[in-house]
Amino acid sequence: MSNRLVEAKTACLMQGMSRVLGTSPDLIEGELGSDRLDAMVQTCRSCARADDCILWLLDHQAGSRRAPEYCLNGEQLEALSV
Repeated sequence: MSNRLVEAKTACLMQGMSRVLGTSPDLIEGELGSDRLDAMVQTCRSCARADDCILWLLDHQAGSRRAPEYCLNGEQLEALSV
């Protein structure tokens, strides 16, 4: 998969997880700074469970308070949820 497709997939997964948990990349950047947001994107990109994440996102609606146990950014996203 090209780098561009990987970046797009990662952005979609991060946005989806953020939306379901009640936060947003803008909020993350505002609370943690752009360096930390970049680090979270890199962490997401390194995850081997992207397909599981896609399926989880399809099954969950906005307002979920817990990320899946395998989400490498789950704790941080949950802490920032509103």
